[in-house]
Amino acid sequence: MGLITAYEIKQNTSMGGNVDVDKFIHLLTDVEVLILEPSLGTALYEKIVTDYNEGGTNNLADDYLELYNKYIKPVLWHSVFAQYLRDSVVLAMNTGSFTNSPENASPSNLEDIQYSAKNAQSKADVYIERMERYLCDKNIPEYDDSQPNDYDVDPREVSTISGWYLPISERPKRGMYPGGGSGTNGEYL
Repeated sequence: MGLITAYEIKQNTSMGGNVDVDKFIHLLTDVEVLILEPSLGTALYEKIVTDYNEGGTNNLADDYLELYNKYIKPVLWHSVFAQYLRDSVVLAMNTGSFTNSPENASPSNLEDIQYSAKNAQSKADVYIERMERYLCDKNIPEYDDSQPNDYDVDPREVSTISGWYLPISERPKRGMYPGGGSGTNGEYL
């Protein structure tokens, strides 16, 4: 079960209400694992998922609920929509792969699709940056402490450019802005 619904994606993006859920809901898992987990770290990501799956937002409280409502949901909405825009151009069917060409409409050119997908991913990137600054300012043990297993993903600053990840090797220190503070001397926010 994903952290958001198909309805929420449609309501909070430019995705049309008549888009079949089965055309994009599978992208939610990919976005959670490839975009959200690297930003939260495995321990915090799994806590949010477990608490949500056991009782929805009723199991999330205080900083966790604020993190979920203000940052996680918008990251997921916009990232799923961006990925859908990139994937929706080609349809894979029993008889092969085809370019989608709806009746009574002309398909968008690739440049327009790339522009729209980049725009949607840029919105998600803004929420990711804000989320990471929020996490540096709060005392959330699953984010601040080391991960329980060597194979878990450590939370790190993840710079994304339209879905491409450019990880920075050093995790920001708690209370510090990832770029060294708002000024040049590494001031605290």
